[in-house]
Amino acid sequence: MEKNKVTASPEDSTVSRRRKRYDVKDQAGAAPKDKPATSRQSGDSADRQYIVALARGMEVLGAFRAKEGPLGNHELSERTGIPAATVSRITYTLSRLGFLEFNPRQENYELGGSTLALGQIALARRDIRKIAAPLMQQLAEGANANVGLGIRDRRMMIYIETCEGSGLVGLRLFNGSRIPLATSAMGRAYLSAIGDDERRQILDELRPHFGTDWAMVMQGIEKAARDMERDGYCTSCGEWQRYINGAGTVVRHSDGALYGLNIGGPSYILSEDEIRNVQGPRLVEVANKISDAVGIKTVT
Repeated sequence: MEKNKVTASPEDSTVSRRRKRYDVKDQAGAAPKDKPATSRQSGDSADRQYIVALARGMEVLGAFRAKEGPLGNHELSERTGIPAATVSRITYTLSRLGFLEFNPRQENYELGGSTLALGQIALARRDIRKIAAPLMQQLAEGANANVGLGIRDRRMMIYIETCEGSGLVGLRLFNGSRIPLATSAMGRAYLSAIGDDERRQILDELRPHFGTDWAMVMQGIEKAARDMERDGYCTSCGEWQRYINGAGTVVRHSDGALYGLNIGGPSYILSEDEIRNVQGPRLVEVANKISDAVGIKTVT
C-alpha cells in the first residue's frame, strides 16, 4: 500500500489550482505577494530553541481549512512551501500519531482524531464563546451582517465564534476561517491593543509579504490605532476585500488573553457611514456587555 505517494494526478492538479484561487478570497484576501508561511523560518534559523522539524509539522496541520475537503501531499507542499519529499515524511509521521487520517484510495489526508481532540479541548476552555454568542447573534441579526470573535494565529486572525444575519449574502465566514492582521478591522484592532515590542515583531514579519504596498498598509494600521484610542473601534472599508466593510474592537480576558471582535458585510448592506456611525459604536457596546457578563476587562 502506498501511503505517501507524492505525485498527483491531473485531477489533483486541477483541484489544487481551484483551491488556491479560493484561498485568496476566503482565507484573508492576502496580498498577491504573500509567500508560503514557511518563509518566516529563515528568520528563526539563529534561534537555538526553535525546532524547525516541529514547526514544519505544525505548518502542514495549519494548511487545512474549514469547509474544504482533504489535501494530498502535492497540495500541502504548494500551500506550505515545504519540499514535497519532506511533506511526505511529515504526513506519514502525523498519520502514525493520529493527527492526520490517510485515505489510501484517494491518496489524501484529513485532520485526524488527535487534532480534533486538541481543538475541542482548546475551545472548551474558552468560556467566552458561550457568553458572547447570543450577544453577537443579536448584533448580526440587527445589522444583517457577519459578527466574529477571533484570536491571533501568527499573521492571521482565526475565528473561534461567528454569527450572521438571516439575510446575509456576499460574506460567509465560519469557525476556523482566517482573516489578515494587517488589512482587516479585527486584525488592526488587535495590533492596536498589544504591547509595542510584540507589535514591532509582528510588523517586521508582515512587511515582506506586502512589498511596495507596505507603506499604504502601514497607513491603515496607524489610522486604526488612532481610531481605537479615540473611539474604541477601528474600521476597514474595502481594504481587506474590495466590497467588504467592517469594524473591529478587542476584549481582554482577566487571564490576559486578547480577543478580536468584529462586524462586517458587503458594502451594499453596510456602507462606510453605517459602519463608522452606527455599527462601530454598537460593536463596542457588545464588547462591553461580554466584559460585564464574564468578568473580562475591555482594552478600550
